Amino acid sequence: MSRIAMDTRAQNSWKELIEKEAATRIACKLKQEEVSKNEDEWFDRTKYKLKKPLTGNLPTSLKFPPRPNKTNTIEEIERLTEQLKNSGENLLTDMKKPKEKVQALLYEGFTKEGKGRYQYLKERKLEDPENKYEYPLLNSFEYGWKLNEVAQQYKTPTHGRGRIVEESFYRRNGVF
Repeated sequence: MSRIAMDTRAQNSWKELIEKEAATRIACKLKQEEVSKNEDEWFDRTKYKLKKPLTGNLPTSLKFPPRPNKTNTIEEIERLTEQLKNSGENLLTDMKKPKEKVQALLYEGFTKEGKGRYQYLKERKLEDPENKYEYPLLNSFEYGWKLNEVAQQYKTPTHGRGRIVEESFYRRNGVF
């Protein structure tokens, strides 16, 4: 934001405008406080009393169901974890496991050398989303999901436009 070039007279008028605005705000606030005092008088709570107390219909004590006994011991949890690992199912992630060849790149060299994690992520990025994920995670994924299948069905039009003029008339050195 650019600054405004001001001389002494302009600064004084600016200062006067700010002070005037502040005084107007204070006067308005004081006026609103006087009006709000009178507005509260229209509703006198002592005139209106309830015949029945509000809490009469509510139960005085709440009964919660008993807590279930925790039977999962550490050994049982470890056993279930091993079963899940041995089953080979990937239940907790949305991403499919990478191929063994690609996963082996993680353990070859360092990222700083352009190997290891860097090479793994580079290879993983080249894969199509259909091969990386079980299903489209975002709405934007749905637009290109399974696009390769549709592209194989697409055929070029027989009477489509071509680049005859561009290829034959224009020169390669960029003059024309």
